[in-house]
Order: sequence, then structure tokens, then C-alpha cells
Amino acid sequence: MFIKKYRKARDKNMSILAVGLDTDIEKIRGFNSVLEFNEHIVKETADLVCGYKINIAFYEKLGWKGYKELEDTIELIKNETDLPIILDVKRGDIGNTARAYARAYFDKLKVDSVTVNPYMGKDSIIPFLEKGHAFILLLTSNESIGDIELHVYLKVLELARELEKRYPKRVGIVVGATRGEHIGKISKKSGNLSWLIPGIGTQGGSPEILSELKGKDVVVNVSRAIIFADNVRKKAEEFRELLARQYFD
Repeated sequence: MFIKKYRKARDKNMSILAVGLDTDIEKIRGFNSVLEFNEHIVKETADLVCGYKINIAFYEKLGWKGYKELEDTIELIKNETDLPIILDVKRGDIGNTARAYARAYFDKLKVDSVTVNPYMGKDSIIPFLEKGHAFILLLTSNESIGDIELHVYLKVLELARELEKRYPKRVGIVVGATRGEHIGKISKKSGNLSWLIPGIGTQGGSPEILSELKGKDVVVNVSRAIIFADNVRKKAEEFRELLARQYFD
């Protein structure tokens, strides 16, 4: 189960940092493949993080070869570590299709959690919760949240709380670190939901928001700022300490 693996890794490594393996083949140099690059990142960071988040888009854009790199990367993490894997897919479809997606990710790829889109309601989310853990998009870090998300995020939060009662320890929310003005309100209403927080790093979100989330299950994802750094391990150490000062102290 995702939460159990996450808590074990968090407490062992004193870290709420997850490294995002958003491995854009156009940006890597000196490596023969995406897998080789990912192996390097995992070896440099496995004792510094609470998990890995893989954005499926960077693998799908390479076609079947990219999907093979994805499968091999997941297998690598499982063989080399005990860390949980979040697959960032942002799916949200009718029940029958959602069940097919859920089987692909949990039964075939055997990841620990996925991200899902709540736009179509709970019947597009439940198939994932029946298989494992899911982070529901709530208030993301992109610029266009005012189009839809900002108007409905409290309703989505209610839905997430409702689902968490039916599927305890299997429901989380995605909240961007760039949404600091909303963090306190969400935190007070979030109950036992786990949090996935993007936006610290390249997107400029503040780690100070974490002071309002102490005691909650929090995963902070940092991707480009770490994996494309000149010194990957040093950068991961810096982020782990930066986050730890706000969350653990």
C-alpha cells in the first residue's frame, strides 16, 4: 500500500521529497537511453527521498520504445529500492475505461499511486481506488486555474473526503506550492487526505507552506530542478533539507 511504503521511506530518510523522473530525452546528455539516465538519478538520490514520481508524457511521446523505458524504469526502482512510485497520468474517464487504465497501471506496471482528474466525478475515480492509491487534482500549479479549478476546488475537496471515508488511506489531493494563499483553508478541511505538492523548484513555489501541513502525509515533488542539475545528489540534498526544516522541525 502506498501510504505504508511512503511513511516507511519518509521516516527512514527523514524526507518528504519525491524526485520527478520527467526525463525529457531532448535534455539529457552523456547517456545512451532514458533508462540509463533514470538509473543514474535513482542511484544518486534513493537514500534522500520518500519516493519517485514519473510523468508518463515524457515516455509516451517516444512511442512503444518509450513505454518500454517506462516499464524498465519502474522495474529498476522496485529492484533497487523499497520506495513508492507515483505514476503521473491525470486520467479521468467513464467507469469502464477507468477500470482499464487502473488495470494497466496497478496490475501490469504495479505502481503504488496515480494522479487522476475529477472532472467526470467519482465513477471515474473509484476504479483506481479499488486497485490502489490515487491523488486527485485539486488546485494545481499551472497558470490557468482561474478557468475552472479555482471555482470548484472546494467541491472537489468534499468529493475527496467522501471517497476517503469509503477507501481509507487510498485518497490524496494534488495542491500546487504556488497556491499558498489557499493552503491553510484546504489543510483545515482535508482531514486524513494525503498531499502531493508540485511547484517547489523551477516553478517557484515556497516551501514555507509546509509549516501548515505538519502531521499530514505530504509528498513534495521536484523534477527538473534536481534531475537536470550539474550535481544531482547535492541538489537533492539541498531540497531535502529545505523541506525538512519546514515539515519536521
